[in-house]
Amino acid sequence: MRRAMRWARYLRQGFIEVAGNRYDLTHMRGPSFELAIAATPRYPALMLRIEVEFTSHCVSFGPKEGEALDFDTLGHERLILDHRDVPRAFCFDRYRWSLSLPEQVRTLDGHYCNFTGQGNWLVIRAIDDQGVAVDYEIYFRLRRHDDNTLRMVIESAYVRTPGSPGPGIPHDRKGRIRFQVMAAKVARGEPLRDPSHQHRR
Repeated sequence: MRRAMRWARYLRQGFIEVAGNRYDLTHMRGPSFELAIAATPRYPALMLRIEVEFTSHCVSFGPKEGEALDFDTLGHERLILDHRDVPRAFCFDRYRWSLSLPEQVRTLDGHYCNFTGQGNWLVIRAIDDQGVAVDYEIYFRLRRHDDNTLRMVIESAYVRTPGSPGPGIPHDRKGRIRFQVMAAKVARGEPLRDPSHQHRR
């Protein structure tokens, strides 16, 4: 039986091998990009550096609640220990979509993000996969690293299957914030509030 490896070690190695096939992971090695924040009457223009980290959840799935993954059936080569040492299974579908993640993240400028109510934000993109439009959900956290640098952790990313639990596509269109606005607020140390809550009485 193969020894369980943590996600960080797979990243350093640069690949995972399953059933004799090697799946490259170098695209998951934390890219960075520049984000220009335009000046406003209240604040000067700002150039931010966004450093990105991808967790194993972007390319793996975990057990259902109250259950455990059966690696005798799935294959022990697919075992990945996440950042909390929770066993997860390499997911071929999530991996395939992850190949577009770095570019998705670099082009967030101007896009809207949705609040999930769990302290992170969700970006939903319609992606045409072999002629079929799907929703690729990207969950992330954003925090200030220093004066001009933000740290962005992509906690999970996947195409939701019909009927699966979770927030899914938000019905309240007011609960959105532009990524640029979010980044500027985080850089200035301002609190982020769900805009939809401000309209409730």
